[in-house]
Amino acid sequence: MQQTRLNLLLMFICTLCFTIQCFAEENVFTPNQSSAHFLVKQAEIAIDKASPENRELAVQKHALVFGIYIKARSYAILNKIFFWLAVSSAISVFLWPSVSVIFASKTESWKWLKSATVQTTVTGIAAFTFAFYSQYKDKQVYAESLMRYVIYSEDSIQVISSKVSEELSKIDRGFSFNSVVKTEGKQ
Repeated sequence: MQQTRLNLLLMFICTLCFTIQCFAEENVFTPNQSSAHFLVKQAEIAIDKASPENRELAVQKHALVFGIYIKARSYAILNKIFFWLAVSSAISVFLWPSVSVIFASKTESWKWLKSATVQTTVTGIAAFTFAFYSQYKDKQVYAESLMRYVIYSEDSIQVISSKVSEELSKIDRGFSFNSVVKTEGKQ
């Protein structure tokens, strides 16, 4: 059990270090980065390659993309945290019944280990962490899709800016069980 915790902690630290390293790299075409980070680099390249008459539009698009990037990066960090919490709690749900069998001699003094209430609580925590992982993953993907719209849209900057404001207000609404659970009537 202690070894499992240590392994999960090491995987989490490696993921975090890997993420930090991705933000430090200069090469645009590396797979070791988030989509959001790649799109910010693309917007920066668009400024450098823009003709003088299109430079202001490229700068404005970059500003919009970077504003969305701040949210996307925050969601990516929360997504990674809740991913590892969901994995570790899912492992706990799978292993919990086995713990009482494996440590049968010690469970006599740890009656709570066999308790259905404790097992239900562990399962609830696993569901809770999965719900938050799913929520933040959806928001991260939504923000990255919005960044793609800004970069590749032919619309005017006013239309793009208005759509970005509208979509960001949807993203900022908070936790939604609709993103985790299918609603009635929708397939």
